[in-house]
Amino acid sequence: MSCGYYSVPIDKITNIYIEFCMKRIVIFLLLFTSLTTFAHEDTYMAIEKSNVHIKVRVGYKTSLNVSIIESYAEIINTFIREIDPTEKVFIQFEEDYCFSNYDLVLVAYDEFKKFLIPSGFPFRYKYDMSYINTQKGVNIIIAQKYFKLEPLLKLLEFGLKNKDYALAKGKNFFDTEQSLHNPKATITIDSVMQSESSHLTKKYLSKKLELKNPPNLLTQKNINIFLQHDSIFFVHTNGTEILKLETLYSINYDNSTDCLFILDSNRSFYFINQNLKSNQKQYDFTFKLSCSDKLTITYSEKDAKYKLRKGGRTIIVVDENGNEINADWVYFDEANGVTRKE
Repeated sequence: MSCGYYSVPIDKITNIYIEFCMKRIVIFLLLFTSLTTFAHEDTYMAIEKSNVHIKVRVGYKTSLNVSIIESYAEIINTFIREIDPTEKVFIQFEEDYCFSNYDLVLVAYDEFKKFLIPSGFPFRYKYDMSYINTQKGVNIIIAQKYFKLEPLLKLLEFGLKNKDYALAKGKNFFDTEQSLHNPKATITIDSVMQSESSHLTKKYLSKKLELKNPPNLLTQKNINIFLQHDSIFFVHTNGTEILKLETLYSINYDNSTDCLFILDSNRSFYFINQNLKSNQKQYDFTFKLSCSDKLTITYSEKDAKYKLRKGGRTIIVVDENGNEINADWVYFDEANGVTRKE
């Protein structure tokens, strides 16, 4: 199986709207080109409730997006039923695990099987296709690095409440040509996702959910993760809030000091010390982690510093002023934060 991005057969693209946040031609080429850069298989999983089927594709089984989506699935289903208990929804989340910035969103109303990606899915995977093959309704495809609840609920609410218009016009909810050539056409995917949340959406965002299947490490350290207001909270079992994040990329542990490095992206992190305290300050690497990179953490008792390395490599770069910049590694300690020199 190709390990690259999915392709969508041209003859299947009917009544759809794709809004790109990058140059359209670049995204087009990326979507329709098979990439085989990394030797691993994409991981698929299905979450099905009474009114929604969520197909999740992540780059690695350990992706925290899986637990986040599992945690949200029930309230997404309840949200749909509160708007219209007769409607079915098909959501496909494609994790941009290589940080390619696809930022693709698609919304349509039609048979679910017409929008299944990639073409030929489920390959050799055991995957129950009965819901997809027999139902129709609102289709939503999101290809982004992080799963966020608020924009999804906005799209769901708009789609479910405007289905009659879409069916009557035989078009998408968002008309590409109108958006491009008619300045009076203000309804776009961006405008919906960036609009003020409705009372209904706010009600569901306020619900406090405990993360399903959290990393064992956090459980052992008496840390719970809760989801609320589209944010991620690290909370001690005694109720004390340790850290609040908007996104969560990975959790890294240094066993020599019993400390945690919580990455909110592939280029930044937060620190939780052995006393389960955090100053909630974001620190930046001098590098970016790609989908094939691992963060290596070593602690020097002599210097009382951590060395954070990208893939274990050591490359030193000197800027035009002769200042040493560590391109693939940095030092870190609580007192001084990130430093670039030996």
